[in-house]
Amino acid sequence: MAARAGKIGFFAGFKCLFTGLHFAYGRQHRELAAFYLPPMLFGILVLIAGWIVFGRVVDDIVALVWSEPEAWYLYALWRILSVLLWVICAAGTAVVAVFCIMIAAAPVSDFISERVEGILGTWTPRPFSVRFLLRDLGSTVLLELRRALIKLAWLVPLFLASLFIPVVGQIAYIVVGGYILAKYLGMDYVDWSLARRGYSWRERFVFAKAHRAALLGFGTAVILALIVPFGFIAVWPGAVAGGTILCTRLGPEDKRGSRRD
Repeated sequence: MAARAGKIGFFAGFKCLFTGLHFAYGRQHRELAAFYLPPMLFGILVLIAGWIVFGRVVDDIVALVWSEPEAWYLYALWRILSVLLWVICAAGTAVVAVFCIMIAAAPVSDFISERVEGILGTWTPRPFSVRFLLRDLGSTVLLELRRALIKLAWLVPLFLASLFIPVVGQIAYIVVGGYILAKYLGMDYVDWSLARRGYSWRERFVFAKAHRAALLGFGTAVILALIVPFGFIAVWPGAVAGGTILCTRLGPEDKRGSRRD
């Protein structure tokens, strides 16, 4: 069934995340839990294991960089360095855990998105199969890496500029970097619906440009949710559902029949 196209603005896109959270965690659609709970539990285990290892080796890491000085006037500087390294290692552990969740969740997200569309009546989902899941794993992981590289290609230069250009660099990193991250996060969560309809990589960017405000609103909501500790783990299923709902409201056309290649 084709979705009816609609013009959706920033705030309507923003609210779609909360619509998706209610959809994923609501009582009416409990069957979705069978798809999102395993990757969530896996990510939590990775995070816990990483922090256990981190707690045991962080002092050794600090000692490798700079052992505790005997001179009292250097102690304050050493303590600042220790805290900074602790924060970096803790954040790095969380980033690794989130990345593991993304990889584990990527093939499952497509199935969740299909189920959401099946409930909405905009798509007929495939029967769940581990064979299909494993078959799609390689291409899905490559797609996730491609998405990550696109974000890094923008954000890394901005981050480096923020280190060397006072004030202006930091403002540019926050404003421009926030815009780019919101834009591409919004694209990420409508991508499954577009891929099912035969959209090429280039056509997905054209679609995103046509509905920029809605995708920016959705991506901004996801960013704000990620600020909350462990927010990604809890928000991910709702973001998949919300992005799918948003995409169906934008009314993408089915391009499979017109694809020549």
